[in-house]
Amino acid sequence: MKKLISLPAEFDYNLLLHALRDYKKPRDKIRGLTRGKDIIRVKKGLYVLGKDYNKPYNKYVLSNLIYGPSYITGQTALEFWNMIPERVELIISMTTKRKKKFETPVGSFSYLYCPKPAFPIGIKLENAGDEKNFLIASSEKALCDIVAMQTHIKSQKEMQEFLELMRLNPGFYENLNYSLLEEIETGYHRQPLRLLVKSLKDSYV
Repeated sequence: MKKLISLPAEFDYNLLLHALRDYKKPRDKIRGLTRGKDIIRVKKGLYVLGKDYNKPYNKYVLSNLIYGPSYITGQTALEFWNMIPERVELIISMTTKRKKKFETPVGSFSYLYCPKPAFPIGIKLENAGDEKNFLIASSEKALCDIVAMQTHIKSQKEMQEFLELMRLNPGFYENLNYSLLEEIETGYHRQPLRLLVKSLKDSYV
């Protein structure tokens, strides 16, 4: 459908209504487009174009749009930065709102709680092309977000064992920003992160 060609791969309800403004009953048209898979409803008010339009959507951009404020983190971010060998299907994000998970036609999106003081530290705005961007944790912040939730870790030995299980790329340890790690630890103010910073300094500084 020609009227949809001008839309970006990811778009909201208002933008869709504007594209269909010449129709007498645009809401009926939207229902028809959804049934015909010209557009895919990700969640209420958020859509992506169907495959026939050859405009692939970006899951990272979608993640920021589905629930916010949020930024991509954890294993998802570590995979993005080529810091772990595993392929991660679940898109993991942090938010200052309550935790939530969305199962959508285009994938699963999980949002975990981050305290407000820690939230803005160590996140980057990445270019997704077509004048689109998304927020994602630096590799240090991604690891800290994971470790902050490991309340079972009580010693440096347990932290070292946990890091070994993470199978992080050796390049991660070679390029660590320790001042950023300390800033994140201060924002979170959690014991596992204190153990992380101390373990990394003892091993790599």
